[in-house]
Amino acid sequence: MNVVSLLVTLALASIAVAAAAQPTDIATFLKERGAEDAGLKLIARSPNPAIVPVSLFEKDNSVPSCGVLIAPPHGGKPRYIEIVGSEPHVDFPACVGMPSMTAFRLKGRDYVMIEYHSRETRDDTYHGFQYLVEDNDAGFVTDEKIDRRMSGEDAVLRRAEVGSAHPLDGIRQARASAMKTSFPQWRFLERDFIADSTSSFATFEDSKSHACLFAAEAGARPVSARLTEITGDARCAGVLASSRLTTPAATYYLALVKADAGRQRVGIVSVARDGNIRIEKELADALNRAEATRDIKTAKAALAARLNRQ
Repeated sequence: MNVVSLLVTLALASIAVAAAAQPTDIATFLKERGAEDAGLKLIARSPNPAIVPVSLFEKDNSVPSCGVLIAPPHGGKPRYIEIVGSEPHVDFPACVGMPSMTAFRLKGRDYVMIEYHSRETRDDTYHGFQYLVEDNDAGFVTDEKIDRRMSGEDAVLRRAEVGSAHPLDGIRQARASAMKTSFPQWRFLERDFIADSTSSFATFEDSKSHACLFAAEAGARPVSARLTEITGDARCAGVLASSRLTTPAATYYLALVKADAGRQRVGIVSVARDGNIRIEKELADALNRAEATRDIKTAKAALAARLNRQ
């Protein structure tokens, strides 16, 4: 490459970087839309500069709407995604606010969860979540699959809860949704599902084949194992309970099941701080041999004692 070509390439690259780095202009967006700033106070700070929250009064509308402006990854005009909005001359729904915006990893991709409060009637305010996933070409887009699976799960807030943030509820819903679809042939046990901001643990049953499955994920593809792989038992009558034990090095997830001849057995999966997932067969064998499986509390205490001795 000659000097002139190199200089042209560098100049074009600089222009592209400058366009991508240009801050989103909310005032210009509102003016072009014929809208006004609603000035809602309950608007969380975005965890990603490419996503800018905005509250507004749409043209001919007397109640506030809210959404986010998405900056295209290669520069250009920002794109608006509406979170809560209503038709002109209609009082509901009205955006109360977006109290939390949280970044997390799921299925190997970068997500941002937006929590919103929406007044649907004079007396009822609803609490829901919307999920944005990063796309290399378009920037952040709505993950329609998660939104459809979560539709109908919005909850009515008690008056005292309006304005309070519950970000982990939204992340838990997204992780549960991903687990369900990762193992569609199994019955997902929502009762025993455990999740936090970085990982989750799920249990599944197949009553026809008398089988149980455990799975854990830490932002990428889930790692799973059947009961037979962990304990050697041929059959599983059902999952009884689940729990977790957090240590400085890793989080340990436990599932207590009823196996052959009514025996209660425990399966253990660990998720290290770097996201590495391991089926802990040796630890499970030790607890099962010691018969520390009377209930999930006993199994958890026995696991903690064994880890402290290591």
